[in-house]
Amino acid sequence: MPVSPEFAESNRTQTERLRQLVRRLDQEKLILRLPNGWTVAEALAHVAFWDRQRLCLMRSWAAGKDCTGDYAGDVFNDAMLPLLELIPPALAAAVAVEAAEEVDALLLALPDEVIAAALARPDKPNLDRGSHREHHLDQIEAALRAAGR
Repeated sequence: MPVSPEFAESNRTQTERLRQLVRRLDQEKLILRLPNGWTVAEALAHVAFWDRQRLCLMRSWAAGKDCTGDYAGDVFNDAMLPLLELIPPALAAAVAVEAAEEVDALLLALPDEVIAAALARPDKPNLDRGSHREHHLDQIEAALRAAGR
């Protein structure tokens, strides 16, 4: 298996959790503000962005392109928030699931040597996408519970 069994299980588990959460979200829940000031929809679009970023990065490395994996996460997050606000909430939820499914499938399909090379880089990407999703899903579910939704 190209990614470790632990990463694969984390990715699978949190993608399923994401699918189930998105099925329960209506417009009112999607626009609920989280403690960090983002809406549920913006948090889901954020998850989609980072899954897509890893997807594009791993595709580039698999194709032999030597691009940097220097992520500057906080800079990206701050820069993209105004764009995330433009995405219709229901679409943000749908693209989060789509991106999760797509990056999970790629990580399972890539050859071992591509994964090993990515993880050996000084700027190695977090291929445990489930851990990133879990963090945001925990925030969203806690906010929904606190709001009685």
